[in-house]
Amino acid sequence: MRTRLSLVSLAFIDLWFERRLALCTILGMAAVLAPLIVLAGLRAGVVEGLREALLEDPRTREIRSASNRDYPAEQLDTIATAPAVAFLVPHIRFLATSLRVRLADEPAGPTVELRLIPTAPGDPLLGDSPQPAAIDDVVLSAAAAAKLHVQPGAKLMGSVTRSTREKREKLDVPLHVQAVAAPAAYPDPAAFVTLALATFKEDYQNGVAEAPDPGTLPQPRSRSVYAGFRLYARHLEDVPALDAALRAQGLEVNSRAGDVANLLSVDRGLGLLLLMVAGLGATGYLVSLGATLWAAVERKRPGLAMLRFLGMRAAPLTAFPILQAIALALAGSAIALVAAEATAAVLNYLFAGTVGVDRALCRVTRGTALGAVALTVAGAVLAAAAAAARLGRIEPWEGIVTPS
Repeated sequence: MRTRLSLVSLAFIDLWFERRLALCTILGMAAVLAPLIVLAGLRAGVVEGLREALLEDPRTREIRSASNRDYPAEQLDTIATAPAVAFLVPHIRFLATSLRVRLADEPAGPTVELRLIPTAPGDPLLGDSPQPAAIDDVVLSAAAAAKLHVQPGAKLMGSVTRSTREKREKLDVPLHVQAVAAPAAYPDPAAFVTLALATFKEDYQNGVAEAPDPGTLPQPRSRSVYAGFRLYARHLEDVPALDAALRAQGLEVNSRAGDVANLLSVDRGLGLLLLMVAGLGATGYLVSLGATLWAAVERKRPGLAMLRFLGMRAAPLTAFPILQAIALALAGSAIALVAAEATAAVLNYLFAGTVGVDRALCRVTRGTALGAVALTVAGAVLAAAAAAARLGRIEPWEGIVTPS
């Protein structure tokens, strides 16, 4: 233990004795590391900012059928069970999604036309909003609630009409406002409803379902075919592959797979650029650091040999350049982090709002900082390994006599 403490003290005393050279080494290391940290921060700020912006909008992961056609329920169930699919709900024909509603206690009051959006538990569009539980429950979009001037708990009356050869029929469907969705869920007046209510409306207009008894709710009816679907990929990276897989099955779909693919391409490109620049800079500097430590061992060879002569074993002595390399790496990393943080602050001030409101262009995260320090220390130790190996071969007699 005493030998270890003596060796640590000796390593730091030696650095202090050659403080000018040590300071040059530290500043050189910081000059190489600081730009790499800033580059990593720019990658995190730009790519992660775009990623967060896309993730905040659930429609980024949304894939929906492009046109009305017959989709067997079994086929939709198979798609929903795919590992890349997080949520899927069928929907009805577009022409059947329109519903006029009014306040239940104002029979002669104004009506508002809403779009019915079938939903189910786990719908990303609703997020933390309550889901429609009963068949008469609806979750209004913020725009619909503003037009109707209603709050959760309000009673509405929906009007469904159909025409037959004999007459024109009208059915009033009582609705209960379960909740109001966040403004980002849907920009236009709409009502998120159960699939049972949406399919009943479509079946009633098509003459397949009959009107329920007065004072009763429509009864859910199972269906084997739906007009379309709306699904969400589990992860952002799943969108392009899932879009391609559905198209390969002959399904026409709409998605933002192109935008997601571009983002992932930028992410990969910046990652490769960072790796190349870091590799070139780090390799050059580590070779330089290794040569510096090797030269220091050669210069101090007689003094280090004297330590061997005084009884210090070769194994502990090999830690001498490694301890110095770690100290230099930590000091250089600290200066580089300070410089990188200052540079990031200037960049974020000059380019505020570039990647979105309240998002930083350059983000030096804790993970980036810890990774930079760890890689710098590991590289310094690797660079010092050659000098340590050379130090292990110094013989004790070299401290007494210098061979001619």
